[in-house]
Order: sequence, then structure tokens, then C-alpha cells
Amino acid sequence: MTRRLQGAITAVMAMALALGISAVPALAQDGYRAVTAWLEAAARGAPIPSPLSARIAFGAEGIPLSDALDALRARAGLALAYGDEVERIRRVRVALDTMSVARHLVRLLQGTGLLAVADATGAVVVRRLPSPAGTTPPLRLRLSGYVRHAETRDVVRYARVSADGDSVRTQSDADGRYTLFLSSGRHRIRAAAIGFVPLDTMVDLAAPGTLDLAITPRPVQLEGARVLAEADAPDVDLRSPSMSVIRLDLDVVRSAPALLGEVDPIRSLMLLPGVSRTSDFTTAFTVRGGGGDQNLVLLDGATVYNPTHGFGFLSAFNADAVADVTLHKGGIPARYGGRLSSVVDVRQREGDASRFGGTASVGILSSRLMLEGPMPGLGGSFLVAGRRTYADVFLRFSPDESIRDVTAYFYDVNAKWSRTVGRTGSLFASGYAGRDHHRFPGVASTWGNVTGTLRWNHFVADRLFHKFTLSSSDYDAAVGSPVFATPARWTSRIATTEMRLDEQWQLDPRQRIEFGAEGARTEIRPGTLVAADPVATQGAATPVRVPARHLATAGAYLAYDVALGERVGASFGVRHAWARRLGPQVLYRYVGDAAVVFDTGAGRFVPGRLRDSVTVGAGERVAAAGGLEPRIAVRVSLGASSSLKASWARTRQFLMLASRTNTPIPTDVWEPFGPTLAPPVGDQYALGWAGVSRSRLWEATAELYWRRLGNVVDLLEGQDLVLNPRLETAFVQGDGRAHGVELFLRRRAGRTNGWVSYTLSRAEQRFPAGRGIGINGGAWMPMPTEKRHDLSVVLVRSLSGRWSLGSTFVYASGLPTTLPASRYELDGLIVPEYGPRNGGRLPAYHRLDLTVTRNTRRTEVAVGVLNAYNRFNAQSLAFRTSRADSRRTEAVQTSIFGIVPSLSWTVRF
Repeated sequence: MTRRLQGAITAVMAMALALGISAVPALAQDGYRAVTAWLEAAARGAPIPSPLSARIAFGAEGIPLSDALDALRARAGLALAYGDEVERIRRVRVALDTMSVARHLVRLLQGTGLLAVADATGAVVVRRLPSPAGTTPPLRLRLSGYVRHAETRDVVRYARVSADGDSVRTQSDADGRYTLFLSSGRHRIRAAAIGFVPLDTMVDLAAPGTLDLAITPRPVQLEGARVLAEADAPDVDLRSPSMSVIRLDLDVVRSAPALLGEVDPIRSLMLLPGVSRTSDFTTAFTVRGGGGDQNLVLLDGATVYNPTHGFGFLSAFNADAVADVTLHKGGIPARYGGRLSSVVDVRQREGDASRFGGTASVGILSSRLMLEGPMPGLGGSFLVAGRRTYADVFLRFSPDESIRDVTAYFYDVNAKWSRTVGRTGSLFASGYAGRDHHRFPGVASTWGNVTGTLRWNHFVADRLFHKFTLSSSDYDAAVGSPVFATPARWTSRIATTEMRLDEQWQLDPRQRIEFGAEGARTEIRPGTLVAADPVATQGAATPVRVPARHLATAGAYLAYDVALGERVGASFGVRHAWARRLGPQVLYRYVGDAAVVFDTGAGRFVPGRLRDSVTVGAGERVAAAGGLEPRIAVRVSLGASSSLKASWARTRQFLMLASRTNTPIPTDVWEPFGPTLAPPVGDQYALGWAGVSRSRLWEATAELYWRRLGNVVDLLEGQDLVLNPRLETAFVQGDGRAHGVELFLRRRAGRTNGWVSYTLSRAEQRFPAGRGIGINGGAWMPMPTEKRHDLSVVLVRSLSGRWSLGSTFVYASGLPTTLPASRYELDGLIVPEYGPRNGGRLPAYHRLDLTVTRNTRRTEVAVGVLNAYNRFNAQSLAFRTSRADSRRTEAVQTSIFGIVPSLSWTVRF
């Protein structure tokens, strides 16, 4: 038989395989035998077809099976055909060795569920292993456990776990847990994660069991040598229907430029598509046009109400204590609720269970210390991390006495203890405490967060994973000022206690059910004004206490994930959210039940006319709200390297933030929904594409989204937010909408890695009070946080030896602002007349940051510069009469940063 005829026959067989026709069994009757059978015959002295007996050197290092077979075919001059089953196996690894082509084939296909058959001429067909006629499908056995750091025993979240060359694949979840369903017998298990050396191991499975997979961190630096990272499994999960999910790569973040040398996970989130900063100064962020209070920020499951330090200058999260940051900006899973725009889920590290160690860092802004190791007495591991800024220490040496009296610093402490309980259980306890202190001439302020979490994880009946969490969160603020003869002190507080139960039931390899429930009680003390000196009587401020608000919330959810064949997957979920605002409280009632009305004479919204008030007793209902929140996501695979995804999610929010600034300040006040303040409701629809390159070095996503919002809030002009017992009269409600496209391209490995993200979006709101009346006449206007264009480029380059260079470039449209349209003179004063609300924009924003880092085994030194070309970006505009010409009005731009250097030094021990 000529080679041309062999090629024709194998091409026909490949077409039959692709069409699902059982061609091989028929051909086997014409002399086709398993390659293993040819090898067994050769061992008994029988001849073997010459193409299979040839000895060659061959190996495959983490490449798709189809690529490995093509390379073997080219190297051996082999006639070989295969079908779609081969394309689904995305990674095989065999060491370079010299042996017969037949043995190379057997080695490549081991554990893949595929079989190589050959005829007497050596023509080879690769097909799925046939099931014996009349037999039932093999029993699927459950293999589960945790993916762990080999050295510290900390769990590794979102690692890719596969069996038999990717024929079965899953991902460890937010708790580091994975589950595979396999047939009995011998299987090759592989675990891979960003920053870790892939683990390959063999397991003999005869019954359901547990297996923890320990993966070793990849050595980035060796003495006098450079080790380049290998592209393992991509971060984009093409088989999952979930979309609009971002998991922060903390390794890249630590190599990118940091503000004053302080690595900040939240500032890094702002460099990703759909996430926008509100100013240079603050870490307050918005997602897809929403407000800052529409983001649910969780630390080990506990809500963090003000996740910032220094009036938003830095976030509350110490990167030394953070293991993982996940942002859900659309298609939010059914287990989350309570906010309209996004969920930021931050998980703390668990500490090194094998040895004592830590890090110490000194920078321009702060110093940090982290300790971890085995927990004496209690077992398991612990981690404690603390940091403190020290601007106040240097200010004391100022020659200016007024500067010496200034105090400005913050500190925070993270702690976590974890240990295993029995064979399949884990117990975790974690906490956070942070506080800011600021004192300037005439005013002093302090605020801080305290959170605590206790969680128990446990496998039940092999397929049910149980998670019970008890958490608390407490945020308080105080401002003191000598505005009276005796200084006064204003305080506020919000505290939440929550209990939740989450269950996950793996029905089979293609079906999973998640369900759970939660309940929380929140107490809000909007404000209390008392004398700073409790014994003072002369000229003391009259005490003012705004009654506390009480909110009870609960939720239950059910989600069903299913794979409908190899190409289609779906996730269906529903959540029922329930809320009650409770007494004791004085309930104010208004004429027409309207706390806010539109004054046509003044052309603006004003507080409604008070009718009367009633007292609601403790525990009695003030208002109730709730409803169903559907969540749907669908995935359609376009091939081995790309997929289409779509999602829809409805969300509700029962707490609103009363704030007039784009950065958190101590006097911000939370207000729950009420009889005249409806909870905002949002629907978000998204359509996206995700893909990875054949080499797995590159990954890309593109998403279109559209949001429809109801009962969005804005604040009335001139209304007091502090010490206002009728805060509902400061809110006006309307409609919102947003749509946009987000593009993301990332290179994950090699000497140069990083990402490029771009967002083109529009976000609008309207507050009509009737036909042609309302804010801006009831017409649509830009939301205060809208940025039409937002581009971020993050690159990290490995230089020679231990050096690396990081750069970040940002370009964005200016935020909307209200500009004066005309002016008039009144009693000799020039009074500006402003145009439509948010009718103008600040100048465009752009900035380049650079950093150089030197790493050794024990130390790291980073030198950087923020705003390298000294661009003064506008944070706001103010308007005043020109000093040179009183007939002219001039704009005054406020900028925060010019060029700012940074330096940090870290020691690992």
C-alpha cells in the first residue's frame, strides 16, 4: 500500500470519527489491532509494522494532545488520524526519551481514555476506548480535597485540577476545594495555578476518597540565573458559564508601580475593565457606572463599610495578609446579595503551618510586619500582619508650630487562625482592626473598622460540602471641633452581625446544586453631638441625638449548574431577599406620603410638608421590602480555545450612603430604606466572548453590558446630612441606565507580562417630577461617576539577574461636572448661573507610573515614581471672579499629585 493510499484511508477514518461513525471496529476486522497488542506480539517475537518499530527521541512538555500527535506524526513519518476527542485534551506532558514510536503512542495516551489502533502497514487511528457490548457505563467515583501550598499548607484558590490529560477538569473554589468524578482505576491527576509549579501525580481509585494536592511555588529567582514563568492553565475559565469575574493576580500587582511603595489591591482593581477611580486621591471606586455605595466589600465574609484609610488615600487591605481578591461585576452568583453593582470578595491568607517566618517592610509612607507559623497549643497555623503610617512622627520636627500640632496616621492589624478538624473538616477564625487619627487646627477626626469571622467547612456524605459562617462588622467615626465655647464631639456608628449557611451538592460530574440561607441584624446610629468634656457646663453644646435605625435582612438562594454536553453549560439561580426596618423609632409622615416634592417656583426638589409623627415600638415593623432575584448564565464553547457567554442578574439594595463627596469622609451616613425611601433595584444583562491562545500565554475577553436601574438616589441641594433626624427628606429617587463594552488582553508568562484594559461606556440617570419638570427638566443626564473612555496598560518586564521593571499608564475621560452658563450682578456681587447638572466634563486624565524592583531570596527593594511626567490632573473645578478683571469668571483647578517618588525595602525571614 502506498503512502498516498494510506493517507487517503486515514483521512476517511478521521472524517468518520468526526461524524461520530464507529469506523474503527469495522476496520479492526480487516487487520486493525490496538498498538498495545502489537507490542505484546512483538515481545513474543512476532513482527511489528516498521513505522511503529522505529526508535526516535520524543517528548511533550505541557502542550495539547493534538499538537503532540502532529509532532510525532511529522517526526516518525507516520500515517495517523484522530477525531474531536483528541482536541478536548488540552495538555499532555511526557519526558524526552528514546524508544519505539509504538511506545511513544502508548505513553502519550496513558490515562486519556483514548486508544491507538494500527493495521499491518503501520497506519494509526486514535479513538475513544470502546465499552464492551451490553455492559453498563463505568461507575463514577468521587475524588475530592483541597489544593494547598506545599510549604505553608495554605489553600490555593481557583487552581485548575484535571485528570487524564484534561478529559475531566474542574477548579478549586474560594475555599481551595475541588471535586472530580472518575471511573475506578489508575488516573493521572494534574494541578496548576498561577505562580506554582504544576503537579503531576498518579492515583489508583477503587472507592470514593479524598486527596489533598500540594503544589510548590515557582522559583522566580535563582542565584545568578533567571527563571521564566511557564504558561499553565489560563485564568479565563472557558468551560464555566460565569462571566464578568475578575481575580486579581497579586504577583503582578506586587511588581507593578505602587503609590508611595504601598501595594494596594483595591487600587489595582481600578486598572481592570469596568472599574473606575473617582479621583487620584481616593481608593473609592465605581463599577459599570454605579455609585460607591453599590459595591459589597467582604473580608473573609464580613462586610467592610468603609474600606479606606486616610480619607480614601489607601484601602484597608494590607497586601501582606491578602491571599485572593475576586470582583464580581456582573452575573453575580445567587449566594451574594445586598448591593446593586458588584461584590469584592477579599480572602486573608491562612499562614504557614510548617515553619515560623514572616516579612518586614519599610517605606516612605508606612512600615509593615507579618508573622506566620504553626499555632502553639491549638494546632493549625496562624498569621498576624500589622502596619502603621508615620507622617505624624516627622511632622513633630517641623519648625512651624502649627505643623507640629498636626496628627495624621493610621494603623491596621489582620489576624487569622486555621486548622483541620477530622478528616474532612476545617475551622477558621479571622479578624481585622483598623483606625485613622487626624488632627488639624480647629478639627480632629477618627474612624475605624473592626471585623470578625468564624467559619467551619465540612464534607458530608462524600458529595455535600457544608459551610457555616458567623461574622460581625463594626464601623464608627468621630469628629471634634471647638465651634462652641466648650468643644463638641460628633459620633456615628454602623454595626452588623450576620449568620449564614452555604451548601454545595455535587450530583455528578455535570450537575451541581448550591443552596443556602443568611440572616443579619444592622444597627445604624446616624449621629450624636455631645460636649467633648462631659464635666463642662459653661457654654457646652446642647446634646443632639439622632435616633438609631434598625434593619433586619435575610436571604435564601438556590443555584443549579449543569453541563449540557461538551459545548453548552448553564447556571440557573434564584435568590429571595427580605428586609424589615424595625423600631424603636419616631416615624415622620408627610402630606401625600411624599418626603420630597418638586417646587415648580424654585425649579428644584425640596423636603415634603410634615403631616405628623408616630412612635414605633421596639421590634415593630417600620417598613418591609423584598422579592425574587433571578440569576442566569449560559456558556457555548466555540472550540477548544474560545467560548461565548451571556448572563442576567437582578439585585436589590436596602442600605444607601448619604455623601456629597467622591471620597469617603467620617461624616458620611448610612440610611436604610423606609416608608418613603424605596430600595434600589437593578437588572444587568451581559454578552461576552473569552478566548486563550494556543500557547496559553495570552488570554482575552470582550463583554457588552446593559444595566437598568430603578429607585436610584441623589441628594437634594442644601440639605443637612449630619444630625438630620429626617434624612429621608435629603434623598430624591429616579431611574438609571448604563451600557458599554469592555476589552481585556493579558499576557500571563514570559519575560514581559501584564495586561491592557479598555472600557467604552455611558451611564445616565434622571429624576423627573412630571412631564418636563425635575432635575434638568427630568431629562437623562450623566451619572457623576461616568467615564466615557477608560484605558489602563500594566506591564512588568523581567530584566537581567534579579531586576524587574514595572509600568502603569492610565488614560480616562474627565468626570462630569456642572459648569456656569451665565452670570448676573446683585448688589455689586457677580453671581454665576449654572447650566444643566453634569452638563460639562473635567479635562481628560492621564498618568504614567514607573518602578524598578530588585529581588533576592531574602530581600526586595523597590524604587518608583508616580506620575512620571508630572501631569496635574483635575480633580475638581471651582469658579470665581477674576482678580485682574471683575467682569470675568475664571475656573480654578484642584489637583492632588504632581510627580511623587517612592521607596520600599522588604525582608523575608
